[in-house]
Amino acid sequence: MQRIIDPTAVAMLPAPPALTGTTGYFGPAVPGISPATRLRYWFVNMIQEELMSILAAASITADTTGTVFNQILLAIQALIGAIPHGVQTFTSSGTFTVPAGVKAIEVEVWGGGSGSWASVSGIPGGGGSGGGYARKRLSGLTPGASITVTIGAGGTAGTTTPAAPGAGGTTSFAGAGFTTVSATGGVVSVSSTTSVPVFGNKAGVGSGGDVNLYGGDGGNGGTGQGNTGIVGGVWGGFGGNGPLAGGCNDTANGVGIAGYFPGGGASGAGTGAAGTTAQNGAAGAAGLCVVRW
Repeated sequence: MQRIIDPTAVAMLPAPPALTGTTGYFGPAVPGISPATRLRYWFVNMIQEELMSILAAASITADTTGTVFNQILLAIQALIGAIPHGVQTFTSSGTFTVPAGVKAIEVEVWGGGSGSWASVSGIPGGGGSGGGYARKRLSGLTPGASITVTIGAGGTAGTTTPAAPGAGGTTSFAGAGFTTVSATGGVVSVSSTTSVPVFGNKAGVGSGGDVNLYGGDGGNGGTGQGNTGIVGGVWGGFGGNGPLAGGCNDTANGVGIAGYFPGGGASGAGTGAAGTTAQNGAAGAAGLCVVRW
């Protein structure tokens, strides 16, 4: 790329003249009616300087002797390559600071999974539920701005003391100038009690995102043959999954199994091979926030 080199060229960029006429496109001559559109010096200067500004932005010096005309291409590639990009993952609450040169990001949030129910003699525990999920593209951000990230904790395990399991916490990404992106945690079932803990918990859900998803509900406890193929006993309910994550298998006859990260619900407690052993549930998995730019 180079500026025009010619005996008729001028050393300083001339100001464009006062412009009149139609804003539009180059047209052909129509004999006897209208002439072809003239190519004016100021128009060519405009195109030339637009191209030179691309080189300047990429700190590329115009090559006045080159025979491979790819400097504009190289400049565009350099400018694209210089755009800041990265990923920051939050597994605990904190603050995201918008990096220098960044005005748009993508955010994903998972709510915490709920804990599962303990079993009582003859009655298995229901499974914990998955937290919700949301994903959002945010633009118009100010570099250096601070955005609050809150990570939802996993719900506590139900126990034989007796104690009901805990709900999962809400994960959120909240800042000025945009709608908060959040995902609620798994909810404790209102149908179960510590004396009849068989029903699974209900899932959380995302909000404020371009995509908002429910997690998986927890499964009800039951009797019979579990996933291992062993017959007998009373089985804890499946743990619900966190979206794009994993749920828990059933617990067979044993204690509950903790939820899978991020946002998975725990599986409920079984009651032993004879169906008479009360056992503890397990905790749900914590939530997560991932920011990309």
